[in-house]
Amino acid sequence: MSRIQIKPLTIGLVLLAALFVIAGFVYFTTAAKSLPAFFPGHDAHLASKHTKHGIAMIGLAVLSLIGAWFTTAPSEPAG
Repeated sequence: MSRIQIKPLTIGLVLLAALFVIAGFVYFTTAAKSLPAFFPGHDAHLASKHTKHGIAMIGLAVLSLIGAWFTTAPSEPAG
């Protein structure tokens, strides 16, 4: 029976995926003029939402989770 090792990189990638999901949610629910100033796509005169940015953030979250999955590896068998 193999045990899965959870590395600091795995935890970091899962946290990064969570941040990407939150950013995607913000892009889906907030108009461009109401986005925080540090978000790409902030425009004080644009009332529409940035759906493409939201899709990109969800895609990055999926890629981060795939990366986290690849960093988990069974420990070496004894003997």
